[in-house]
Amino acid sequence: MKNTLKRLPIVLAPLIVLSGDLRAADPAEAKTIGRIVRERPDLSNFLQLLEKTEVGSQLSERTNIRRTIFAPTDAAFAKLPKDSLKTLLAPRNDDRLEEVFGFHVLNRSVPPFGLEKYAALQMATGQFLSINYQKGIIGDGKFIGESIPCSNGMIYLVDRVLTPNTDDLFQRLQKDGRFKIFTKAITASRQGKLFQNMHGLYTTFAPTDEAFGKLPKEFVDSLFLPENNERLEDIIKHHIVEGVRAAGKIPGYFSLGVSDVTPVSAFGQQINFKVNGDGAAVDGAKVIEADLPCANGIIHVIDSVIPPVESGLLDLLREDERFTTLVSLLDATGLSLAVASSTEYTIFAPVNEAWTKEPYASMVRNSGGSAREALYGILARHVITGKHVSENCRPFSKLRTIHGAPIYLTRSGVDRRISNATITDTDIEGFNGLINAIDTVIPDPMELPEGDISTVDAIEFVQETLAKASPLYGKGEYEACWRYYTARGYEFLSKYRQFLASSAASELEGAIRDDQPVFQFASEAWASRNAFRKVLRVLEQREDRILDSYLMQSREKKRFGR
Repeated sequence: MKNTLKRLPIVLAPLIVLSGDLRAADPAEAKTIGRIVRERPDLSNFLQLLEKTEVGSQLSERTNIRRTIFAPTDAAFAKLPKDSLKTLLAPRNDDRLEEVFGFHVLNRSVPPFGLEKYAALQMATGQFLSINYQKGIIGDGKFIGESIPCSNGMIYLVDRVLTPNTDDLFQRLQKDGRFKIFTKAITASRQGKLFQNMHGLYTTFAPTDEAFGKLPKEFVDSLFLPENNERLEDIIKHHIVEGVRAAGKIPGYFSLGVSDVTPVSAFGQQINFKVNGDGAAVDGAKVIEADLPCANGIIHVIDSVIPPVESGLLDLLREDERFTTLVSLLDATGLSLAVASSTEYTIFAPVNEAWTKEPYASMVRNSGGSAREALYGILARHVITGKHVSENCRPFSKLRTIHGAPIYLTRSGVDRRISNATITDTDIEGFNGLINAIDTVIPDPMELPEGDISTVDAIEFVQETLAKASPLYGKGEYEACWRYYTARGYEFLSKYRQFLASSAASELEGAIRDDQPVFQFASEAWASRNAFRKVLRVLEQREDRILDSYLMQSREKKRFGR
C-alpha cells in the first residue's frame, strides 16, 4: 500500500499536464475565411492585406459573422504597378490599406445563385461595386476559379485588385464624356453641391448629350439665359432623388418597381418607373444604362430629358384624344371644376371606346338632361382622393372615391385593375395628381355598409388563404406561395383590420411586406404562413362573438364581404 501511494503522483502528473490539451477543436475555426486564405498559395499577397487589417483578423478568428470576400489572386496583384503592394503595406498607409481591403468585403454571406440576382453591391467601405455574375464580371475585373464556401462566409477569386471609386456623381458624369450639356446645366443652375454631397446617397437620372439633342436647340440655349435660371434649376433638380434607387437589385436597398417604392425628385415631384417590352423607363425616358456606381450613389443613363410636370389633370385629359368623351361628361356634370383644382386626385379615366357600350352610350347622348345625375354618380367613382401610384402599387389596396366609397386597386404581375377594370396606361402625372387609362366604365352600385363584414368573414378568409397556399408550398413553388400570402395579407388588412389589435395588424403587415428577397423564398413563405396562423388564433379567441354570428346569420345567402 505504501509503495502504491508513492507511485500515485508520478501517474497523475502527466495526466494533469495533458488535460489542458484535451479540449476538442472547433471544426468551424479551421474553415474560416482567414484560415482558408492562409492555406491557398495563390492568395499569399491578399493574405498580407488580411493580416494587417482589423476586418481581416475578424475573418480569421470569428465564426459568428458572415462575410463575402472577393479575393484577388497573386496574378491579380502582379498586374499592379511596381511596388504598389509594398507601398500599400507601409505603416503610413494603414488607412488606405483598410479601405482597399474593405472594398473586397461584403458584409453578408451570398452564395453564387444569390450573386446572380444583383446589379451592384455596397461593400464594407460603404462604396458601391458593379457586378454581373452571370457574365463573370465584377467592377473592372472578372471572376476566376471556383467559389469557396467557408464556415463564416464565401470566398470568390477575382483577377484584379478592386479599386474603390472615389468620384462623386458630378465627377463621374464629367469624366464619362456623354454628359457635357447635363454637367454644364448642373453648374449653371448652381446645383453642383447637390451632386457632390458626400454626406448622403443619391440616384441621378442622367440625360446624354443626344437626349438634349432631341429638344429644339433654341429651347436648350434659352435654358442658360439668366432670366431662366429658376426653370433650369427645376429641371436639374428633377433628375436627382435622395437615396439609392437601383434598376437592378442591390442588397440592403429597394429597387425601382418594388411595391410602394416611388422616388420623389429634389424638385418635389415623383419619378414614375415602368418596365415594358421596350425595357425600363422613368417619366417616359428610356433607361439605356443602369446602376453606374459612384462614391455617393448611382447613375442611370436615360435617352430623354425629363422636365417637371407643369400641366394639371384637366389639361392633360383635354390634350389626350383618348379621353374626349370623359372630358365632355366632366364638363356636363360639373366635375371638371374639382379636377381642375389644386387638390390632388387620382383619376381612373375610361377611354372613349368604353362609353360606346350600353347603358353608357344612351346616357352620354343625354348627358345634359335626365342622365346628368346618374353620370355624376358614375364619374365620381372614377375620381379618388389623393395621389395613388398604380404601376408599382401594392398587390391589394383599398382606396376612397370622392364619395367616400371603398374601391379596390389590385396588382398581379403585369396586370393592374381597379374594381376589375383593366388599367391600360398607368400614372400619367399632372402637378395635382395622376391619371390612369382604363378599358371600361366602373359601375356605380350601392354597396352595403362596410360594417356588415363580420368576424366570421375574417376567419373564413384566413382559412381559405391557408388552404390555398399550402399546396403551392408543398409543390416547392415557394416564391408563388409567398407572393400569394402577400397579396392576401394586404386584402385582409384592407377589409378586416378592425378585428385585430394594432400590434397584431402591424405584425402581419411586417410579415407580408415585400422586402425584395432574391432567394430563401421558402423561409419568406413560412414566415407569412405563421403570421396568418397567428391571426387565425387571435380571431378564434373571440368565441362569444363567433358563436353569436353563426347562430344569427343565414349560411344560404351570400353576404357582403365574402
